[in-house]
Formats: sequence, C-alpha cells, structure tokens
Amino acid sequence: MYDSVSNSSDASAVISTPGDDFLHRVRRAATTVLGDSETGRLVATLCEEHARSRRLIAQDRAAGALVLAVVGATGQGKSWLVRQLVRRSPAAKTIRSGNNADQTTEELVWVGPQPPAELDSRFERYVRVSAADMQPLGTPYMLVDAPGATDDRRGIADVARRALSLASALVLVVRRDQIRGQTPAVLAVASEGTIVIPMINAIGRNDDSLESDTDAFLANLRAAAPGSFIARPIEVMDFEVTDDDADEVGAAAAEELIRRLQVELENNPDSDRRKSTRLAALDGRFRAALSGLLSDELPGLTRAVNRLNEEATKLPGEVAQTLIGSAGPMQAAVRSRLRLKLLTSTGAIWFPYRSMLGVLNLTHGAWDRVLLSLSGSLPSLVSTIWTSTQSLTSDRRANDEMRDGLQRRSAAAVTDRLGPLASQFRDELAILRAGQDADSTSTHTRHRPVAESAIQSQHVASLAGIDALQEQSQRIFDDSIEQTSISRGAATLLALVGTAIFWVLMAGPFVALYTEYLQASFDSLAGGHPSMEHFPKPEFAMVLTSLVLSLLPTAIFAMIALSIAQSNGRSEQASKLIRDGHRDAIERLQQDRVLRLRWDDPLLNDAEFLVSAGRR
Repeated sequence: MYDSVSNSSDASAVISTPGDDFLHRVRRAATTVLGDSETGRLVATLCEEHARSRRLIAQDRAAGALVLAVVGATGQGKSWLVRQLVRRSPAAKTIRSGNNADQTTEELVWVGPQPPAELDSRFERYVRVSAADMQPLGTPYMLVDAPGATDDRRGIADVARRALSLASALVLVVRRDQIRGQTPAVLAVASEGTIVIPMINAIGRNDDSLESDTDAFLANLRAAAPGSFIARPIEVMDFEVTDDDADEVGAAAAEELIRRLQVELENNPDSDRRKSTRLAALDGRFRAALSGLLSDELPGLTRAVNRLNEEATKLPGEVAQTLIGSAGPMQAAVRSRLRLKLLTSTGAIWFPYRSMLGVLNLTHGAWDRVLLSLSGSLPSLVSTIWTSTQSLTSDRRANDEMRDGLQRRSAAAVTDRLGPLASQFRDELAILRAGQDADSTSTHTRHRPVAESAIQSQHVASLAGIDALQEQSQRIFDDSIEQTSISRGAATLLALVGTAIFWVLMAGPFVALYTEYLQASFDSLAGGHPSMEHFPKPEFAMVLTSLVLSLLPTAIFAMIALSIAQSNGRSEQASKLIRDGHRDAIERLQQDRVLRLRWDDPLLNDAEFLVSAGRR
C-alpha cells in the first residue's frame, strides 16, 4: 500500500522536484479525463502526497549533515536509544518515551546542534544538543526520533513515515519478543536505498532461539526491501531482567551503533545513489497505488485499456514476423544479400570469374535454362529472360518490404485489430465523462448507427516507434548477414580457383595465336619484307568456341560458389538471427515506451496514459 504523508497547508509542499515529469503528466491527465469527480479528487490527493514525499527525499533539511532516524513500533525503546546517543547533554531528559499513554507524542523530534530547515511546529519539535554532547560519528549528524509507525492513530503513523523519507540511515528498533511479527517488514518497505541498522532490544539470558529468529528477521527485512543496505542486528540485553547496569548497557549500545554506522557509511558512500534508489522505490509505490485506485473506481475503463494494451503489445511482434518468415520476401532478401556479400568480397582482379558471379547473381533462378538458351532455342531464351526479370523484381520487392512493409502492415493491423477495442474504450470514456447510467448508455451504444461506429473505429490510434523499429530492423538484417556470410578469405580462395579454371582452358588457343603472331612479326621485321599473309587469321567461330568452352566450367564453378554462399544452412542461420534480433528489439523498444500505442485523439491519449500509468 502506498505510504501516505501528512499534507501541509503550504502550497510549496506540492511543488515539483527534478524528475517529476511523470507526476505532472498524471496530474494533467487526471484533470482532463476525470475533472472534479470524486475519483479525480482522490487521484489529485494521491499526487499531492507523492509530490510531498519526493520533496522530503530530495531536499536537504539538515544543511548537509547526515540524518539518522530511529524508527520502530510504539514501545520498542526508540527514545531510550536516542537518549543514550546524547546522554551527556541535559536535554536528554526532555526526550520522552512512548511506553505510557500520557507520554506518547505525535511529533517528529529533531535532536542536534542546529534546527532543521522549514521546521513545521504542528508535527515537529527541535531539541538542541551540542555536537560535543553527542556520540561522536566523525561527521556532522542529526537524530530524528520518530513516533510509533504502527500506532493506531493515523496522525502518529503519518508523522513516523516522514522520518523514513528524511533519513540518510535508519535504526530499526524492535523488541526481542516482536521480531517474528510483520511490523519490521512494513517499515523496511519504505526504506529502499537507505542504510538500515536493526537493533534487537530487551534480550534475556540463555535465549536458545535468538540466532534462528534473528536470521529469519533479517531475511524478512531483506526480502521486503531488497534495495536497502541492511546490516546485522545489534543485540541489547534487557537490563531490567538481567540486573545489568542500565548506563553500561546504554553506553555499549550507543557505541556499537556508531561503530556499525561508520562501517556501513564507509562501505556505501554514494549518498546520491541511495537517494535515487529511494526515489525509484517511492515512484513504484505511487504507480501501484494509482493503478489500484483506478481499478477500483473505474473498472470498465481499466478493462478496456488493458485489452487495448494487450493487443498493442502483441501487434509489433506479429507484424514484424510477417516480414521475417522462412519463406517469402525475407528469405529472398537473405539469399540475395548473401550472394551480394560473396560478390563484394571478390576483388576485380579475379577476371572473368568475378564478372561471371555478377551475371549469375542477377540471373539466379534461371540457371537451369542457361544451356538451353545457348543452344539457340528461342522459347528457352525468352523463358530465361523472363525468369531473370522475375528474380530482379523479387529482390526489389523484398527490399521494398523491408523498407515500407512494416509501416503498412502496422497501420492495417491497428485499424483491424484495435478499431473495435478503441470504440469500446471510447464508449467507456463517454460513460465516465457524461455520468450516465451504464445500462442506458449501453442501450444507446447498441442502437448507434453502424456507419458512426465504423467511423469511430477508424484512425483512432497508431503505433508510435515504427520508424525506430525500421532502423533497428535494417541494422539487425545487416549484422545477421555479416555474421553468416562467407568470409573474405574463403571468397578469395574460390576466386583463385575459378580464375584458374578459366585461364587454364583459355591459355592453349591464346598461346598458340600469340605465338604465331609474334613469330610473323619477327620474320617480317627481320626479313625486311613485311606481308599480311604471314600473320595468323583466326576464325571468329574458333575464338568464340574457345571462349565458350572456357566460360562454361567457370560458370559452373561460380554457380557452386554462389550455392555455398547462399546455402540453406547459412540462410536459415541468418533468418534465425534476424528473428531473434527483431524479438529482442521489439521488447526493448516496448520497455522504453518507444514502440507503443499512440492515440490520435488527445482526450483518449490522456485517458489511456492515466489508466496505464501504474504499469509504466
């Protein structure tokens, strides 16, 4: 349950502190949606209390001194411990205990060398004690003696909880016979991020179960406040039962407390981090209280928003999955990029193997018709050209899907899936704002014209963050291809083999041709009777035949290289990386509230924010 605090008549009690943007948005949304209704006033009160609590944590009322709050249930020995810490001062006698009804106080008692800032005389009292009369800590500090936090009276409990927000460290005092109760855990919940030193008071002799009860007590505290720094308890003997000297027991308890506190401060010196943890825990309790309040007061609107948010949470993943399935445009895009990666990893020096890779990369899907087309069959040639065109179109369509498909699909999904739910949400909001009877309004809704319902179901919301998802989608795609594509070393090795195949087969005719040409040139120059008849005159068909005979094995090897580069194993691995990357990106964007439902109607936007605020 949210820890309420006493309201101050001073308007400054609700001023915003840094980091209060969320609270300001809640206030604004509540004013817009709920107006001056009873629920609106309850939300406003909750916001005022939360702002007050945040201000108490954020402000420094002790002028830089450490604030040590002594807290616990009524009658545990808190005031006795405070007196031990200032026992050398005459003012120690003015610190009253709450053991008796006539001594119980509802005040928060400050003890130290100077008063705190903004002392509220209605709820606080200051006892001046010089620093020389306080147990030395090595750093300036002030004591806060809190009234019993579990007192039945609301005023006392509220004042005690203020100490939890003010303190840099807490001493949680509990009697030995009460450490099995739930009171310590309740107090520890409000101490998130604070140093907590438990003190078990009034321990008798020969207590065989003390160790096991202490361990359970500590486990209870740490489970209730996992963000707090909880030390081992200080054990104080019951001098009224054991006949020990009361002053000696008190002095020993005070000295041990200061020693423990020095150790904990040395181990946890970052006060800003402790303060941030406390603010985060306070904000979490505020969200929970707000969510519970709205669920109780506005059940219909809350259910409508929950259904909308459930669908909005599912939509991005389902839309993205339509682009990254094992078949279809994504599979085509993956294979195309794997082939392109092989091509770009192959240097231009590996001619003509690289040129063959480029041609085959464009004509993939038509390889089985290459030989038929070369044989002169016109239908086969047309079929090859048509298949190549389809391949190019498929790649372009895959790229278009990667670039624009998610936006189109999300818009269509929002209209189809969220339209009816948004209309339901609008009806619930209309009931709330009009203050009409639910039954009569439902009857009106059933008789509303279909066209009007359809209009209200359209264009009410969109998915924000699609552009961010699109950018991450492209990065995920590129990274996945990079991880699964053939390495540059392997691409170079394949290029070396493919180039060698071509030039080994082409070398014979070229060597013979150039040999005859060079010999004719030499004879012509040496004999002094140049004549064109001496130079070789190769037939074009022979050159073309040699070229074709050399290119075909090279092309076959290039096909093998491309098959290796876009193998099923590689494409499936890349597809898996893409699917996993998209799932993680979607979850991260949703957690950061980047990918979310965005209302086109400002009133609906405020209503959705207000009801969903408890989960943010």
